[in-house]
Amino acid sequence: MDTTAPNAQVVCPGYTASNVQESTTGLTADLTLAGQGCNAYGNDIGDLTLSVEYQSKERMAVRIYPRHLAPSNQSLYILSPTLTPQPGVEYGSSKSKSDLSFTWTNTPSFQFRVSRASSGEILFDTYGHKLVFEDQFLELVTNMVPEYNIYGLAENLRGFRVPNNYTQTFWNAYNLDNDQELGVNGHSVHPVYLETRYTNGSSLSHGVYARNAHGQEWLMRDDSVTYRTIGGSLDLYFISGSTPKEVISQYQTGIVNTPYLPAYWHLGFQQVRWSYQNWSNLQDVVDAYAAQNIQLEGLMSDLDYLKMNRDFTYNPGHYDLEPGREFLDRLHANGQYYMPILDPNIYVPDPSNGSDAYPTYDRGNELQAYIRNGNTSWYYGVQWPGFSVFPDFLVSQAQHFWTEQFLAFHKLIAYDGFWLDVNDATSFCTGSCGEGLISENPIHVPFALPGDPNTSVAVDYRYPESFNVTNATEAASASAAMMSQSSAYPTPSVTPTPTVGRTLATAGVRNLTFPPYAINNFLPGHSLRKQVVSPDATHNDGPYNSTEVSFEHMKAFASSIADIL
Repeated sequence: MDTTAPNAQVVCPGYTASNVQESTTGLTADLTLAGQGCNAYGNDIGDLTLSVEYQSKERMAVRIYPRHLAPSNQSLYILSPTLTPQPGVEYGSSKSKSDLSFTWTNTPSFQFRVSRASSGEILFDTYGHKLVFEDQFLELVTNMVPEYNIYGLAENLRGFRVPNNYTQTFWNAYNLDNDQELGVNGHSVHPVYLETRYTNGSSLSHGVYARNAHGQEWLMRDDSVTYRTIGGSLDLYFISGSTPKEVISQYQTGIVNTPYLPAYWHLGFQQVRWSYQNWSNLQDVVDAYAAQNIQLEGLMSDLDYLKMNRDFTYNPGHYDLEPGREFLDRLHANGQYYMPILDPNIYVPDPSNGSDAYPTYDRGNELQAYIRNGNTSWYYGVQWPGFSVFPDFLVSQAQHFWTEQFLAFHKLIAYDGFWLDVNDATSFCTGSCGEGLISENPIHVPFALPGDPNTSVAVDYRYPESFNVTNATEAASASAAMMSQSSAYPTPSVTPTPTVGRTLATAGVRNLTFPPYAINNFLPGHSLRKQVVSPDATHNDGPYNSTEVSFEHMKAFASSIADIL
């Protein structure tokens, strides 16, 4: 912790509301900086717009965003409804019919409260605190009742109830050393909480949702919750409940939409592990379940089925097409299903090596379907097959490319779905590390994989992982199964991740990779570049290409939607 870092609540002036326009469904107002800008962790936005909407009986929206928006800065602050739903006012809704009430004051600066209209119970209360709105730092503080009980703010490995002295960080990241750490940011972001208050043997619940895809933190303290984000806008939704079940229902049906309804077989038992070397191995697994009278709905393949870990390929000599079709015919005749792994990254072939040709990459390159490193070249990260590029699911050509590959591969192998892997998206190096190095492809990932020879993770595929195999001959034979393929890959050194002290806000400049406010990302140095697609990578949605920092939490979602479509 940097003890010299400014306290935004102390040094920033807040805002003053003016030009308030009320209607039957809400109000709008101008918010103007109430004094000299503090530029604590970014550049202060002097003029904002406040919008309050009574969207339904149970739901109120409070949005605060820059007053002056243009195509050149729109994606910095506004999350498009094409990426995640942004509900509006429902027919017949009005302030007079709402369960919720919005009140505000300009004393000493703009503050607001959301209450239950029937009882006046305050649900969200910024009184006594300042609104901070900078281009890379937003802060909003709400007062809480003593020993408050809130739930949600997922994804995280911790207790069900969120502690009152706890910080929840949101930044999708993959931990190569330990992906099951307690109390740190994980693979998905759900910035919504449900609060339940108990009085006189009864309880009431309500919900708060912050629609924002930037890195963010929620700081739970004894008497307050502080919401901070390193970009975007304040796009808040308040849900009246008043039971936990009603809050969840109102959140899903009224805001984010209900989850995809899975096919019945999706809910059944399915088998997967690294190491099944061929279709015969898979058949042995199916037969073993049948022999023990254990119901098996589906079977998955890890990377073993792919040619050198490349998407939309098959491993010759192990997963040849004809025996695969025969296996799947038998599987489907039994009412069972097959879902191989799929990673949303595409291997980049060495252009100087004709034998390394990869038509899938060529097609995406032709369609301009990949995320860029700036506007001049592709963003080259490291994934399972080596230096790779990442489909840009924000644009239609990537969707077209992805759909093409799905259909073409299904003509070869009649799979029933895909197991989506590391679609956060994850890169095993820092930044666009493949620039000028594509001729080294294929490379090995910069860490040992199960089955790699002469490593601590060499395994015998016929035994569970970590099983102590005493027969040295069997162990050596098992390790040899992957030796030829893994030895073909050179192994690069792990790209060092720079660590810097707190950066300072610079007028007119947004430091995307090392913003002045460092969220508590669990990776070394709290780096926002490590093991992800870097925040300064660019998309193809021009003419003002958006940067990855604005969509960091939407990559996996966009990938999943592309897979469904």
